[in-house]
Amino acid sequence: MHGFETQVCTQYMITEGDTECREQQLLFRPGRTEVGMIQPHLILELYTWQGSDELYSDPDEPTQVLANQHLLLTFVDTPEGSEEVSEARKAIDEFVKLYLDGHSSGPAQYSIEVFLCRGWYENNLAQWTMRLCDFMVDRLGWSFVVCSLCNNGERGQLRTQQLIFRFEGDKRNMPVSHSNVQSMDDSEWEELEIPDFWASKKVLQKSSLFDMVNCTQVEKEELQRMCDATFKRVLTRDRPPDDDAPENEEMPYRLKLVHAFRSEHAWLLYKFQHQIREAVSDPAELEAFNVKTMLPETTLSSRLSPGCSYLFHGTNPSSAISILKTGFVLRHAGATTGAMYGNGIYTAECSSKSDEYGLDDGGNTYPGLLALLVCRCFVGKPYVVNEAGNHVQDAMDGGYHSVCGDRESVVSTYREFVFFNESQIYPEYAIIYRREYDQSQVDPAMVTPTTGTTGRFWQARGDILGYRGWRNVPTEINKMLISAAKRSSEPITIPLHEVPLVWDVNAKTVTNPDGSNSPLRPPMRSSE
Repeated sequence: MHGFETQVCTQYMITEGDTECREQQLLFRPGRTEVGMIQPHLILELYTWQGSDELYSDPDEPTQVLANQHLLLTFVDTPEGSEEVSEARKAIDEFVKLYLDGHSSGPAQYSIEVFLCRGWYENNLAQWTMRLCDFMVDRLGWSFVVCSLCNNGERGQLRTQQLIFRFEGDKRNMPVSHSNVQSMDDSEWEELEIPDFWASKKVLQKSSLFDMVNCTQVEKEELQRMCDATFKRVLTRDRPPDDDAPENEEMPYRLKLVHAFRSEHAWLLYKFQHQIREAVSDPAELEAFNVKTMLPETTLSSRLSPGCSYLFHGTNPSSAISILKTGFVLRHAGATTGAMYGNGIYTAECSSKSDEYGLDDGGNTYPGLLALLVCRCFVGKPYVVNEAGNHVQDAMDGGYHSVCGDRESVVSTYREFVFFNESQIYPEYAIIYRREYDQSQVDPAMVTPTTGTTGRFWQARGDILGYRGWRNVPTEINKMLISAAKRSSEPITIPLHEVPLVWDVNAKTVTNPDGSNSPLRPPMRSSE
C-alpha cells in the first residue's frame, strides 16, 4: 500500500557460528502512482526436505520420496479483502488436493508427497514449480512476479522454492488453438499457393511446417502506417483504465511499433486459401467492401486477394506469438469479453479499437509492451448490423461470410468484424507496441481530443485535490471506489499524495482531514 514494487527476491543459507540460518533479500523500487499497488499478492513456498543419506550418496539407487515436504501459501490482500483472493484460495486448495495429493496441515499449509529425488542433485522440484506457475497464470489469471530458490543442506539437497504472484484483474481469454499439426505430412497442403515474399528456407523446403521471421523494415513502416491511419481517439466502454496513463488522459495519441514478426505457416495458409475456394467460386466477382486498413496504399494491401482485408486483434505478446504458431479456435471466442453480435472471432478495422483489448505480459517476456495481431481475413460478403444480437446465426443462415457490427454509423465509435469459421482468418503479423501518451512524440495531426466515454472512472472536482474542474481519480482509487459502490459500503480512507482522504461513494464526497470536501461523481452508464 506504500506504492513499492517487488523487483528481485533471493534466499540462501549462511553460517552464524555453528548455526546455519536462512537469509532472504528483497529489492523494491518506488511505484509510479499516488496510492501504490493495491492488487492482491500471493507468496507460494515449496519445501523439499529430508531424505535418506544412504540413497542420497548413490545416484544409481532408486528414486526416493522426500520427507517433510510441504507447500505454504501467504496472501497479501487488500485491506478490505477481495473476491479474487477467496476464489484463488478455493481453487488452489482443490488443485493441491487433486494433483499434489496434499492435505491441510495448518493455516494455509499443505503436506504433500510429490517431490522425488535421485542422488544428491536430481529432483523434480522444477517440474512442479512450472506446473503450479502454469496453473496460477493460465488457469487463475494471476501474473508471475518473481521466483527464488534456496539450496539448503551440505550439498544443496534440501531446497526451498518461493514464487510471488500478483492479481491485476480479469484477463481476456485468448482464442488459441490447441491443434497439433507439427506431425502432419506436407502432402496435405500440396495445393498451397506459396507467397513470393516468404523467406524461411525450412518452410520453403518443406522441412518445417511453420516459421516466424522478423519483419523487414518496409513491412514495419507499413504496419505503423496502417496503425496510424486507423487510429481514432474514440473512447468506448470496452477500454479499461491504463495504469501508465497520465491522470488527465484515458487514451494514448498513438500506438508505437517496437517490433513485428511475420508468420510463415504452410498449414494455416492452406486452410485459409481452401476456405475461400469453398466459400465462393470466384472471389473477384464479390462486391468490394471498404475496410479502413486498405486506405493507406501499401505493399501489404497489394498482397491480398479479392474479398480479403487486414484486420486487427488485440492481445498480449505471449498470446500473439502463440496464435501465430497455432491459429485461432472458436470455442474460446467471447468467453470473457462477451459476444455482442454472436459467437465468433472478433476483429476490428481500427487499431484503436483492438488496443482496448491489448495487454502486457505482466513483466515477463515483453515488460510494459502490448500486442496486436494483423490478420489476413476473408471478409467476403458481410452481414452488416448496428445493434447487438445473435447475428452470427442470421449471417450463416443467409449465406453471408462474416458479420460487420457497425456502431460507427450509429454512435460514431467503431466497426467490428466477426468470423464464425476460424479458417477465414490467417494470423499473419504480430505487432509488439507501446502506447504513446507524450504529445511531443506524435505527429501534430494525431494530437486530437477524445470523444465518447469509457464510463469507467469516478471523477472528483478539484476543490481539495489541487487541480481545477472535474478530473478522473487515479486508476487504483477508481478500482476501490467501484468496488465500494458495488457493496454500498461505508466511507473508506485512501491516501492521496500521503494525505488520508475519506471517500464516500454514497454521499459522493471526498473529505480532507480538516473537514473540507469536494464532490464526486460516479462513472457514466454505457447508455449515457
